[in-house]
Amino acid sequence: MKILLFIVMSISWVSSVYATDTDFAAGKKLFQENCLVCHNAELDPPQAPPMFAVQMKYKMATDSKQAFVEKVTSFATHPSKDKALLKKPVEVLGLMPDMGFETKDVQLIAAYIHDETFSPPCKHLKVAMRIFQEKGDTKAFRHHKKRYDAMCNDMKIKETSSKTIHVPAAEAGTLKAVMQQLGRDYAALNQAILQEDFVAAENAAEHIANHEKPSMFQKMKIMAGLRSNVSGFKQADGKVHTLAVEIEKAAKAKDMPLLIKHQSGLLSACMACHTSYRKQVINLLN
Repeated sequence: MKILLFIVMSISWVSSVYATDTDFAAGKKLFQENCLVCHNAELDPPQAPPMFAVQMKYKMATDSKQAFVEKVTSFATHPSKDKALLKKPVEVLGLMPDMGFETKDVQLIAAYIHDETFSPPCKHLKVAMRIFQEKGDTKAFRHHKKRYDAMCNDMKIKETSSKTIHVPAAEAGTLKAVMQQLGRDYAALNQAILQEDFVAAENAAEHIANHEKPSMFQKMKIMAGLRSNVSGFKQADGKVHTLAVEIEKAAKAKDMPLLIKHQSGLLSACMACHTSYRKQVINLLN
């Protein structure tokens, strides 16, 4: 009986994996046949927002793949300005027309969009910069240039015989580099407290409070991957910042008891953040 149950479970698991692979391929085919004609980030002028932006926006607005698929399906089957999440593209490029898609096809496309890895839309951003510059829209030009500099200048482009591969730049700009520096600053803070060196403690706390930020490309991956938890992640970082500022003030006042109190709170805040988000963020960036 146990052997039979194991066989049935194994068959079910294999069937499930096969169905998932099949659905991904079917969704990709439908996407390429029906959506890519407008959502191609290489088009000049652009016809629709690039899928990198669409995926990120919908992931940030939902907390699961099912919710993502439902929200994309709701919009794409009967588009309206009220349901559109990307308001600026609708304003500039117009509302997506009602294509008369079958709901089941849109669901497959939406599931594919959720699971696919899209490259940063560097060409799209460059074209947008040119268009807004020609229109004299300085604010929009600067916004797109900032995104281009953050996402595209942060990448090294490696050409292969068949396709372009985006290879992240070295350690600089990565969340890992930021966290390593925070670890060094925290160690320096502890050492300063042990030596009762208030100046060194103040400097270490200032570095923690105003630590470097990861690149825009990594921030966008984290935001999209954490979905609705992104606000909690930001709050955790904000708490670390606030406590570091309080440590800096205590060090300036040479108030050792208060300094130690806030240093203990800082450690607790760091550990709480690590416990809640470290594993998930590492998986997102690997």
